[in-house]
Amino acid sequence: MGMIVLEDIEVMARIGLLEEELYAPQDLTVSVEIEHSFDRISKTDDLADGIDYREVIEFIREFCGSYDGKTIERLADLLCKSIKEKFPSGRVHLVLNKPRYVNKLGLSAIRVEVEH
Repeated sequence: MGMIVLEDIEVMARIGLLEEELYAPQDLTVSVEIEHSFDRISKTDDLADGIDYREVIEFIREFCGSYDGKTIERLADLLCKSIKEKFPSGRVHLVLNKPRYVNKLGLSAIRVEVEH
């Protein structure tokens, strides 16, 4: 088993609880680890035998761009499940960061992590 790791994918999503958050999409970052067997692709060197990370990135950006909700917890959970369904794999671990209010709240990070 191998691990595909994509870190800090920049996305936009309409998300939040505060009125000011709902007017326009917010910048978020997504990092994802996808457990996947490299057995076939390492022998054939054919992308059809693996997961194309460009497709994963595009899927994540489109999913987040069409999302309209209140909490990053729900977005992270739905996105993680959807990645696992679209790209059959083992474990999928997802980290979603919401940097917009970090400075305002005096924090170093606002993030949620989910795994399926």
